[in-house]
Amino acid sequence: MATRACQRDRVRRRAVFGAGLLALASLLGCTEPRRLPPPVLPEIAALSRPVRYEEEVRPVLEARCVVCHACYDAPCQLQLSSREGAERGASKLLVYDGARLRESAPTRLFVDAPDAAAWRTKGFFPVSKGTGTQEPSRWRDSLMVEMLALGRALPLPSGERLPTSVDLDINRDLSCPAPGNFGDYASRHPFGGMPYATAPLSTRELRLLASWVAQGLPGSDAKALPPTAHEQVRTWEAFLNGESLKERIAARYLYEHWFLAHLYFENLPVGPFFRVVRSSTAPGETVREIATRRPYDDPGSEPFWYRLRPIETSIVHKTHIVYRLGPDRLARLRALFLESDWDPTRLPGYAPEEAANPFVAFDQIPARSRYQYLLDDAQYFVMTFIRGPVCHGQIAVDVIQDHFFVAFLDPDYDLSVREPTLLAEARPLLDLPAEHGSNLLPGQVWLGYSRKQAHYLNLRERYYAAADPDGLGPSLAWIWDGEGSNPNALLTVFRHYDNATVLRGFQGGTPKTAWIIDYPIFERIYYDLVAGFDVFGNVSHQAATRLYMDHLRMQSENNFLAFLPRERRKPIRASWYVGATRQPEYLIADRLRSLQRGTQVPFDTQDVVAELLVEIEAHNSAVAGPPDRLNGCRGKRCSGLEPPSAVETQLRGIAGGRGLFAAPLPEVSLLVVRGAGHGGSDLVYSMIHNRAHTNVAHMLRESARLVPAEDTLSILPGHVGSYPNFAFVVEAAELPAFVAEVRALGSGTGFSSLVARYGLRRTDARF
Repeated sequence: MATRACQRDRVRRRAVFGAGLLALASLLGCTEPRRLPPPVLPEIAALSRPVRYEEEVRPVLEARCVVCHACYDAPCQLQLSSREGAERGASKLLVYDGARLRESAPTRLFVDAPDAAAWRTKGFFPVSKGTGTQEPSRWRDSLMVEMLALGRALPLPSGERLPTSVDLDINRDLSCPAPGNFGDYASRHPFGGMPYATAPLSTRELRLLASWVAQGLPGSDAKALPPTAHEQVRTWEAFLNGESLKERIAARYLYEHWFLAHLYFENLPVGPFFRVVRSSTAPGETVREIATRRPYDDPGSEPFWYRLRPIETSIVHKTHIVYRLGPDRLARLRALFLESDWDPTRLPGYAPEEAANPFVAFDQIPARSRYQYLLDDAQYFVMTFIRGPVCHGQIAVDVIQDHFFVAFLDPDYDLSVREPTLLAEARPLLDLPAEHGSNLLPGQVWLGYSRKQAHYLNLRERYYAAADPDGLGPSLAWIWDGEGSNPNALLTVFRHYDNATVLRGFQGGTPKTAWIIDYPIFERIYYDLVAGFDVFGNVSHQAATRLYMDHLRMQSENNFLAFLPRERRKPIRASWYVGATRQPEYLIADRLRSLQRGTQVPFDTQDVVAELLVEIEAHNSAVAGPPDRLNGCRGKRCSGLEPPSAVETQLRGIAGGRGLFAAPLPEVSLLVVRGAGHGGSDLVYSMIHNRAHTNVAHMLRESARLVPAEDTLSILPGHVGSYPNFAFVVEAAELPAFVAEVRALGSGTGFSSLVARYGLRRTDARF
């Protein structure tokens, strides 16, 4: 977990460079040293007709508001991704509170309170105050309209750098003024109007939202589901609510792995989307979701049913982690969980020591079924680690490198799958921090967890050594190849400081590290970072989650190292952990244990990490996707490729490059090349700045572990990431000059001129 100082340094750098788009904006500013007279707000002419939410209001909110106000990190918890969120209003309580000593009450929209009145009892105050008529009445009593009008009254200079008083620190103290305190706020923060730190709303947009507020936030009737969707909802709810013991256990396992998903039907790929929930009402009745902190918490003594609940909010990329449902999926799940050979005798309980440990709760389900289920949609599950319950991602992503590849151990070579006694013996060693709830004190249990990791890895190594008496070690056959058809077999992860992206295939050039995940690692990462993580937990719970993930990262890396020549493993690992090789986890708990075994992978070069990645990609060539044409194509897959386009030829001058030139760039920048596509269309690329670290083994002082000279730049076609930090717009004819200027950034100068010439700032009217 990065310190606030590190985060401030990072975000301040984005602000100075004019970077940091809407995702980094916050509702209200830091305290300023002097108070000015309240600005005069513009008059807003009311609309004389009813405002239509779906057709008029929602598009404005989605274009200008929800990118900041749609997630747990919505400033002041004001969520504008639905009418209900606007009606709920704002709160001075923080979801992300790094100093919280006790867990806080959850405040999940649509889950933890039924209506605005109930939210008022939980500390939320209104930001809208309308008469319910078509004529505004004292619209300035509405905080939302006042904030929007302030942005219109005092706009920031169009296309210019932000003034230093406009702070973009995502962890700064928020003002969150209650109704009646707007005048004081505006005096202190004259540039704190909405949308924050961007171009103001147009007159039409402001008039529309003000009229919507004045009319009492009218919504629209719930959209009726298409008949085909109704039929499929019935099919899936019937599947999830089977009566046999086997069906009930399987349904619980699926629910605990789907609770974060946006489910959709394969014949309706653009929606509607659904969440699977536990409801006190049976299929066919209105869903009444049972609110629990975690998906495996006790739902109570009354009967419940698994239901598909339509998602009513605007869709935003960060939380849109999709999972497809269809006839083939249903048949696959039946084969894995209902038709496989197991004969359950009991239902899993909800006591924390059982429910929080999937190896105990679901020990009756064959490990092969569980692991194959995770592999089938590996990208989805890795996305849940990376883009899941922590919108800031300070727990899930501070623990990983900025760029690495992921592959998986084949079930036929994973001894936790092949040898049931391994998991049976390991079960008490694989418990997770969430067993202790959301008020965990790490000092009470952390030493015990480290010891258990050491015991488990010793046990695991004994099994692998016994299965390989000649010490030959792994071969490429040990790497899951997706059965020749599943593109989830190879993944790329990019970390963008406090969020991350998961892509299929190996992309972006050769990274420093890679993971090979086996079943115990896969399941534990999920239950540590997703099912067991409570964003409303105390700081110790968050720290314990992060520290446990250190073990899982190192174990995944060690699995990869086991495929390298024996004599190269320790020095390569040490190069990944400069400054951290004396840590107990490195030396004892997660030390390399495969040194007595060799490798069956032949090597011809000294760059064995890059060579192994090429071999893994070739082994998975049927599912690896197209070769990376920009960042340095690897291996035989590159032969016979079509000649690069003119744009690709230019971008290759910086794509995949390493050095100081990358250091000034934001984490993710959109690059729009005007007129370079077919028929004069624009081409869009993502420029991804991968920051090099001496190690990622510490929770604090990340800035002290950065190595800018080793930073790399990956360029990929299309949009990558949930939160692009900046945008460059370049005419096709100017692309060579743009590339040359980027390369010249290594001299320590030139970024301001690069932005001035090609940048699209957040204050630009086109933004």
